[in-house]
Amino acid sequence: MEIKGEINKEVINTLVNLMKNVIGEKGVNVVLNKLGNTEDMEGKEVIYAFAEETQNLLGEKGAYASLRQVGRELARTLMKQYPEEEWEEVLETALNDFGFARKIEKEDNCAFICGCVFYEILNKNGFKPVQHAVCWAGWGFIEGFVGKMKGIKGIHWKERDFENEKCKFEFLV
Repeated sequence: MEIKGEINKEVINTLVNLMKNVIGEKGVNVVLNKLGNTEDMEGKEVIYAFAEETQNLLGEKGAYASLRQVGRELARTLMKQYPEEEWEEVLETALNDFGFARKIEKEDNCAFICGCVFYEILNKNGFKPVQHAVCWAGWGFIEGFVGKMKGIKGIHWKERDFENEKCKFEFLV
């Protein structure tokens, strides 16, 4: 399965607006001002740089928590747009539609983000999985969906299957 979607201006604007709900408009404006001109950057580079500047502003843990909440908010927004019987499919395909990953696979007690577009950038910059705030948005996205669908308390990152390009998140019950 190839990634069909694209991290375009609409996707970026959606995430920026969700971030305003988390850290406030002034905080987001500080991050955006630090980014400067992003016209010549690919969408994944803009999102990565936004997460990077959020880390610079809020610190590592503050950025992790903030972007995790953005992921949860995105999940809630999508769940409001679709009937409950479609949530499984939306969870599986939404990150592909937005251009972030090939898909999310869900099993009974875990979920996997498959083919994340940020892994190459993370690896190039010396980061392992979930060692950068950009990863925590995906974490929150899964958590938002499965929290509502399965009534779990949360999720935690377990491991990365490098050969199959999958990050595994286990459910906390």
